[in-house]
Parts: sequence; C-alpha cells; structure tokens
Amino acid sequence: MYEMKTIVGTSQIDKDGLLKASSIFDMMQDCSFFQLDSDIELTEYFNENNISMFLVSRQVDIYKLPKYSDKVTIRTYVYECNEAYGYRNTFIYDENDNELAVCYAIGGFVDLSSGALIRVPSSFIENYKFDEKQEMNYLPRKIKADNSLLEEVDRFKVKKYCIDDNNHVNNARYIDMAIDYVDDYYKRIRIEYRVPAALGNIIVVKKAVIDDKILLKFDSEDNKTYAILEFSYRL
Repeated sequence: MYEMKTIVGTSQIDKDGLLKASSIFDMMQDCSFFQLDSDIELTEYFNENNISMFLVSRQVDIYKLPKYSDKVTIRTYVYECNEAYGYRNTFIYDENDNELAVCYAIGGFVDLSSGALIRVPSSFIENYKFDEKQEMNYLPRKIKADNSLLEEVDRFKVKKYCIDDNNHVNNARYIDMAIDYVDDYYKRIRIEYRVPAALGNIIVVKKAVIDDKILLKFDSEDNKTYAILEFSYRL
C-alpha cells in the first residue's frame, strides 16, 4: 500500500466548491505513479526494458465529495497482476478515514518504442508483493456501447493543454472533456480507454441516455474509438 496526503485547493474545486471529478482522477493517477516510482525493482525493470503502464480502464464510485481546504488521504493498493495487466484499487479518505471515492483500475504493460501492449515474464510477477483487494462494487472493464443508440452531439480538436508526457491525452482530461455533455451530481464514472488521442486529433462526441446513465463515446472521424465513458446517477 502507498499513501499520500493533500489538502483540497482552489484549482481542484468546481462551482459548488467541491472536488472536481477530473481532480479525483488526477489525485488517483498521481498516487498510482508515485507508488510505481517508489518500487525500485519495478522502476529498474521498466527502464531497462523501455516499458511503462498505460491505463486500460477505471471505475470510480463517489460517496461524498470533499470541499475546499479539506484534508484528504489517497491510498493505492496493487492487488493482482498477470503477464499482460496489473490491477489496483485507489481510495480517497477524509480526515477520519471515511471513504469519499473508491476506484479500481486496470493497466496494461506497454513497449514504449512501439506503443504496443506486451506480456512480461511470469517470473517477474511471482516476486511481486501484492496488497489486499479492497471492497467495492466491481463492474466489468468493458462498457457496452450500442452504436444504434448513440447520436453525434459535438466534435472538437484536441488542444495542447490535454497532452501529457506520453504525447497523448491524459486520462483525466477525458473527464474534463466529458462533463459538458452530462448532468451534475453523478455517483459513478466508468471509462474504457481504447486508442490514445493525440494533439490535433478530432474527437467526435456521441451520446446516449440509457435509464439512469449517460453514455459517451469519443471517436475519431474514421470511427476509431478513443474512449467510452459511462456516468451513473445511482450506485
């Protein structure tokens, strides 16, 4: 388990003074990468083999949003791994250790030279010390997206501020993009990452409202999928 503590700042809050959804993703991402960096053997293996981990999917369940100046703790737990994917929980807690937002995420091992998903040796995984899997409602990694229900609602070009040091859209920026197309006060966000979007790409936004959920599909102009997002208003 790895943890970091922080205070909710003005750059992280929304119009109601509460932690933004994308800031939840930022906190969880930062904690996860600090955990990876703290593992010396893993870092050495990644550097020697030019490997990194790219996010494949994330599910975040929101119980309560902290407000400006609240002290929070983020903890991340790597609970499972195979030759292709790693699995982790990342939870955000208040000062009294109450759960505010809980998450499970799946990351794939990637060859940085080719950008292709790869498999790592089983011997490497056997030596890894895993954390306990945390309790939450685990939904499937893949999000069902019936194209017949989806309608194009917008299209836009990827801007510089969305790009991270992997030269594609940072995973939390998809959340910033998405909130213009959904109602506020959602309780769960699921996102499935497909083809990374890069600077200048056109994102075609397709939307469907299904029961208490809003489904968004971010496609390219030639119908490759960058990401699928599902916002739920009940847990």
